[in-house]
Order: sequence, then structure tokens, then C-alpha cells
Amino acid sequence: IGYGAFSSCSGFTGSLIIPNSVTTIEENSFYGCSDISGTLTIPDSVTSIGNYAFYQCSGLSGSLTLSNNITSIGNYAFYSCSAFTGSLTIPNSVTSIGDGAFSSCSGFTGSLTISNSVTSIESQAFYGCSGFTGSLTLSSSVKSIGSNSFYQCSSFTGSLTIPNSVTSIGDQAFSQCSGFTGSLTIPNSVTSIGRYSFQHCSGFTSSVTIPNSVATIDDEAFYSCTSFDYIGIYASTDLGTDV
Repeated sequence: IGYGAFSSCSGFTGSLIIPNSVTTIEENSFYGCSDISGTLTIPDSVTSIGNYAFYQCSGLSGSLTLSNNITSIGNYAFYSCSAFTGSLTIPNSVTSIGDGAFSSCSGFTGSLTISNSVTSIESQAFYGCSGFTGSLTLSSSVKSIGSNSFYQCSSFTGSLTIPNSVTSIGDQAFSQCSGFTGSLTIPNSVTSIGRYSFQHCSGFTSSVTIPNSVATIDDEAFYSCTSFDYIGIYASTDLGTDV
């Protein structure tokens, strides 16, 4: 399905069926097709979804099933597809989740599962996805968590473990994720904790330890994290203001 093939075709109604013969959904393919409704299944024949492919297809509802052979999800691919419900599984074939890929998809009501193949979660990937429930388990192969990647994902519960593969946590990465409870684990692989990264994550209990690998904790990184029993800093760390 080529670049912009059905872009801004706002009069379509009913469901969208993508056949098993399709291997690629290119950029802007269904950009702004806001009247398409129902569930969306990306067949296993598809290996890539381009940037803005389903941007503002806000009428899609029900579940979203991704191809088990897809390797990348483009920037803003499903931006503002706010009526999706249920859980979302990022399959084992995916290595990267693009900028804003699921930003403002606030309707999801189940869990979010990110496979172990994912190495990067880019900026705003799940920005404003406030409906996800249950715990958040990050891939053990993720190296970077981009800025605003889980901003305002306020319904996650349970503890949060940053895997040993992660080296950086971006600005506002988990800001306003107020539903987390239990502990927060930051591994020895992390070297920097970005500005506002855990701001207003007020539900954490128990303790948090900043390992000696961390060189920088930026401005207001843990601002308004009021429930920690103990914070241990074991490094010569540059602290931002109002950390």
C-alpha cells in the first residue's frame, strides 16, 4: 500500500480489511481516515508500517492486532487512534517503536506487553496512553527510553523495573505515571536520568537506589514522588534543581 494511497479519504465507513498479500504499509497510507471503524488486524505478511500510516484514524475501535513479522513501527503510525480498547502486544519481531507511534491512544483498557526484541522506545511512543492497566514490563534488550515515552500513562500499577540493558532514561519518560506502586529499580547500566523523568509518580513505595553508574540526575527528576521510604544515592552525581 503506497505512500499516501488513501490519505484524507474521510468518507470511508465500516471496517478496514488488509489482505494477506500486503507486505508493506507505507507512510501516510491511511492518514486522517477518521471514519473507518471496528477492529484492525495487520496480517502476518506485513513487515513494516510507515510513518503516519494510520495517523488520526480515530474511528478505529476494539482491538489492534499487529503482524508477528513486523520489524518496525513508524513515527506517529497510530497517533490519536484513541478508540482502540483491550490489550496491546508488541510482537517479538519488532526492534524499534518510533516517535509518537501510539501517542494519544488513550482508549486501551488492558495490559501493554513489549517483547524482548525491542531495543529502543523512542520519544512520545506511548505518550498519553492513560488507559493501560496492570504492570509495565520492559524488554530486557531495551537500551534507551526516549523522552515523554510513557508520559501520563497514569493507570499502570505495580512496581517498575528498568532492565539492565538501559543506559539512559529520557526527559519526562514516566512523568505523571501516578499509578505505579511498590518499588522502583534502576540498574547499574543507567548513566543519566532525564529532566522530570519520574515527576509526580506519587504512588511508589519502599525505596529507590541511584547506582554509582549514574552521572547525572537532571532537574526535578523525582519531583513530587512523595511516597518513597528511602532514597539512596551511591555516586558522585550531578544533581539538577528540585530533584
